[in-house]
Amino acid sequence: MTQSTDSAIASAPQSLEAPLSPKPKPSRRWLWLLAGTVAISGIGGGAYWLLRPQASSTIALSGRIEGYETDVSTQGAGRVEAVTVREGATVTKGQLLVRLDDEEIRSELAAVTSQLEAAKQREAEARLQISVLESQIADAQLNLQQSEGDTEGKVAEAEALVATAQAVLSQEKARVKEAEALRAQAQVDRDRYARLASLGAETQQRADLAQTALNTAQAAVASREAAVVAARRAVEIAQGKLTQAQTTTLNPDRQVTNISRLQAQRDQARVALLGAQADVKTAEANRQLIQSKLNHLTVNSPINGVVTTRSVEPGTVVLPSRPLLRIVDLNQVYMRGFIPGGQIAQIRVGQPARVYLDNDPRHQNPLKATVTAIDAKASFTPENIYFQRDRVEQVFGVRLSIDQPGGFAKPGMPADAEILLPQ
Repeated sequence: MTQSTDSAIASAPQSLEAPLSPKPKPSRRWLWLLAGTVAISGIGGGAYWLLRPQASSTIALSGRIEGYETDVSTQGAGRVEAVTVREGATVTKGQLLVRLDDEEIRSELAAVTSQLEAAKQREAEARLQISVLESQIADAQLNLQQSEGDTEGKVAEAEALVATAQAVLSQEKARVKEAEALRAQAQVDRDRYARLASLGAETQQRADLAQTALNTAQAAVASREAAVVAARRAVEIAQGKLTQAQTTTLNPDRQVTNISRLQAQRDQARVALLGAQADVKTAEANRQLIQSKLNHLTVNSPINGVVTTRSVEPGTVVLPSRPLLRIVDLNQVYMRGFIPGGQIAQIRVGQPARVYLDNDPRHQNPLKATVTAIDAKASFTPENIYFQRDRVEQVFGVRLSIDQPGGFAKPGMPADAEILLPQ
């Protein structure tokens, strides 16, 4: 213990004699921290101000270009003879597109034209016969009034009757030849359509129609031959009357009988005239029908546009109303896109829009457009929607009609667009 006290006493003077250390200066680190915090806060506030959400003046959407396509078909049936255009070809309204084989129709047209001419000839002959009979009746009445006549008048009348009967006989012979020609044509048509029907190239109905036409032609030949026989009989009767007139004198009773006979013949000629006129109308109607069928064998373009689909080739047998080609007018195209249901309330029909094609990635050459249609219902959603998030996810189809496509916008091309909102 004494040693410890001595050590403390010895070290005390040394402690008193040691120099004092300098006082430390205050640190400035907290000033730098404060300044950094203020700077960061200022930068953050400025960035938020610059990058804060702005009220958009447009609604963007994507979709594709579509067009109003026109299906081109024929009103007649037949075999395609030629197709003048292919996909991508530009066509004008009225341009010939498809032509069907018209050989059969032209044959039918020639036959019905012959029938029409024959009917007109019969009509003219009936009118002439009526005129001759009326003249004969007038002569007979004049002779009756004279109370006495001479044989020469009666002979002349009988000669006229003979001439008329002979003319009728010649006409009936000509009609027989005409009927035989029609029967021959009907025979050829029946054989051809029967062969085609057996091969499956024509319908059985068409073959049956050809058989019916042949039967009708055969019946017509038989009828005309019977008419020739009757005409020969009429010539014989007229010649007998001529002989009688040359050997007897005319008396009033005979004249009256002759007038009655002429009047009956005139009435028959009038009936024949009505029948010929009916035949003319029927033949004319048939000719117009066949001509209409012939006109339907050529298909012309109904619009100006571009061919997008060609579905037939030469040799194909087509039926009426079957689409042969499809044409779209590139001056009437539109963009079809979809907008979320949360934004559809901002869209109205008639709002302006801009459409951008893929060949303009920087959107420097917009095509002016207008909202022309908005779907009444949302697409690709359940029927019953209860939650806000589901309603937002709905989409509505929108149609943007392009004002002046200029041929650049074509159906099927993808495109972007923006609809301008009112400020």
